[in-house]
Amino acid sequence: MNAVDFGVIGLGGAWSFHGNATAASPMIRFTAMYDVNYRHALKMSRRYRAGPVTVYKDLEGFLGSDIHAVLVTVPHAYHEETVSLCAAAGKHVLCEKPMATTLEGCDAMIEATRKAGVRFMVAENHRFLPAHRYIHDAIREGLIGEVLLVRAYEGVNEIAGLSQPDSWKGDINKAGGGSFMDMGAHKFATLEWILQDRVEEVTAMLSRQAVSHPEKGEDNALSMIRFSRGTIGEVVVSFTQQTTPFNSLEIYGTQGTILENHAWERPVRIYSYHKAMGDHRREWYEPELEHAPFPHYYTISVRHEDEHFAGCILEDREPEFSPDDAKSAVACVLMGYLSAGTGRAATRGELVELAEKEGTGSLYQDLGEHIPARPGLPEVKRMKPIGFDRERAEEIMNGQDLDLLVATSPINVYYLSGLPTLPTAPNPILFALRNMYPNVVLMRRDGHLALFHWALFRSVDEFCWANEYKGIIGQREAKRAVWSKLKRWGFRGRRVGVESSAPKWLVEHLSSKDPELEVVTADQAFLDLRVVKSEEEITLIEKATAVTEKAITACMEAAAAGISDNDFLKLGKQTMLAEGADGWDHLTLSIGGSDPEAPGLGTVAEQGDILRFDFGAVCKGYVSDVNRHLVLGPVPPEAEELVGSLIQLQEFYEQHVKPGVNMRELNEEAIAYYKSLRPEGLTFVVGHSIGLECEEQHLFGTMGVAEGVFKENMVFEIEAWEPFRDTLIGVEDCYVVTGDGCRRITTLDKRITGRDGA
Repeated sequence: MNAVDFGVIGLGGAWSFHGNATAASPMIRFTAMYDVNYRHALKMSRRYRAGPVTVYKDLEGFLGSDIHAVLVTVPHAYHEETVSLCAAAGKHVLCEKPMATTLEGCDAMIEATRKAGVRFMVAENHRFLPAHRYIHDAIREGLIGEVLLVRAYEGVNEIAGLSQPDSWKGDINKAGGGSFMDMGAHKFATLEWILQDRVEEVTAMLSRQAVSHPEKGEDNALSMIRFSRGTIGEVVVSFTQQTTPFNSLEIYGTQGTILENHAWERPVRIYSYHKAMGDHRREWYEPELEHAPFPHYYTISVRHEDEHFAGCILEDREPEFSPDDAKSAVACVLMGYLSAGTGRAATRGELVELAEKEGTGSLYQDLGEHIPARPGLPEVKRMKPIGFDRERAEEIMNGQDLDLLVATSPINVYYLSGLPTLPTAPNPILFALRNMYPNVVLMRRDGHLALFHWALFRSVDEFCWANEYKGIIGQREAKRAVWSKLKRWGFRGRRVGVESSAPKWLVEHLSSKDPELEVVTADQAFLDLRVVKSEEEITLIEKATAVTEKAITACMEAAAAGISDNDFLKLGKQTMLAEGADGWDHLTLSIGGSDPEAPGLGTVAEQGDILRFDFGAVCKGYVSDVNRHLVLGPVPPEAEELVGSLIQLQEFYEQHVKPGVNMRELNEEAIAYYKSLRPEGLTFVVGHSIGLECEEQHLFGTMGVAEGVFKENMVFEIEAWEPFRDTLIGVEDCYVVTGDGCRRITTLDKRITGRDGA
């Protein structure tokens, strides 16, 4: 084999440097391309004139082709998964820098490529720049003596990318921070190689100077560093430079100084006392090197880099720039992020300790809060999600093989974006006009959200957390906006999940625009998203429950002969609003044998009646569900005994629910237990999760039994009923699954109570 056949995954800006740099190389042929946007890949293949290229619609076909190696140029957060897939397919891998966004990701890539027996190198082009090679050799030869101080800088202009919410550039989760990760990885990899030493301590200062967007990382970063042998220095990077990109380096030693600037025609100047400099001793000397100002020095360095890796494949040798070197550069950046979070210097040892205890991915959880914005810089506001969890969304969509979810119902639009589309919103106009002015949320596999909302609603920043949003008027604009976004994201022919209630006009429009689009019903995906609650969701359900209990208590205290169901309804509503609820989900009640599902007919309570109050208040869309019984007069012994047995049944569930318990098996055990208490009992038990809907998802009961297990932070209710005289009586309480069991949210006495009805 005289040349290496490469394929490329990801055809963004980085690909252009590789494609141009190797077009005339006798060692490298790019013969295959894959990108999530198939049409973009086709366009890039037409621009590549160095040889024929096959464009693949799916990654499986791409990896199954006869290419020898893969160039990976996808966003940073996807390096780990992509490299592992390529290695498993037996392909050598050249991956763009930074290696990964976490140390754990770096380790996984090293393990995957080692296990597969393939060559692996991170495409750190600065490592192969002739100017840097000269500096490396000069220091190794001792031309400036012992290095005391280094200063490194790189600057580009990425303001446009930072300003676009749907751009991955600088996105804390997708890029792994901002400019410090993007360019700091260059600087640290270069400095550690040039000095043949490791950075052991980093103190970093991060800032948003151009764009204050909460989902984007720093656009400028300054760090002070200390190497293991005592050399100190600084690394400064900027996304806001208003010139063509360039890099610079200053190195001060005991016998001389080296200055480098990639904007110069001759990029290196050295002043040395060393006798090896000959006639140039003790004067500034500019060696002749292969170089040209931007963008040409990128082309030069990438050509050397890619040909070095191709040579390693052809000659079966290890790359000079090892995966451990690339991982160390990422570690230096992560030390900087750790420093920004703690406000002090961070050491390599502290970073390793964090990796062992929490994982270095934890650094990104609050990173945005440690990046101050320049005073006076307008802030791009983004609300924090109440319950939506991006990582869980990605896991669910991968598990159900969905490329996109389309939400159109008020509940799911609200859950995904925060747009106030519920009937209990401060002004329910968005709910009332949902058919004429539809609201739509699109969610990609990576959890990225795009919202299309009624254009007259101008307070999106105050309510919503969607990554991007756009105002529309009417169904026609909604169809156009959704289809335009699908095309831009490269989602032609993909698998798209919609709700079973999705409007026909939208589903038909998508299918007509792209007959290859696979549109499937994905109600379960939405339910799976919502079933595990955040701490804020649990707090809201607890608040709604407390309000509901006060409304029930108020009705029970007011109960007397002559009080009508309308009186109770009025009192329940007034109490809920007075206690801070946004509204009510249901006010179910019965007096004696009256219909509990249709109160408000004027039924009047009489002595001896059993009163049932089944209420649910709403707080920020989150619902409660509480039921209690009261007898106007003494409690019939049979009723007291029956409710006591139902309480025992309910408590059987309570005692056995914990994460991992199978719902079907528990339900069968509980019913068998109840039969041992009341062999002739006619009970029916219902368990359902509760959140933005009262009966969000049935876990067990008359609607069937879910195939699954309880998970921590699920909120659910258990209700058990039996006929008694001309009504139903029972118990109904709400719970949250904890780490080792479950906790009851409701606090009212479970027993049926009686009082003087006069």
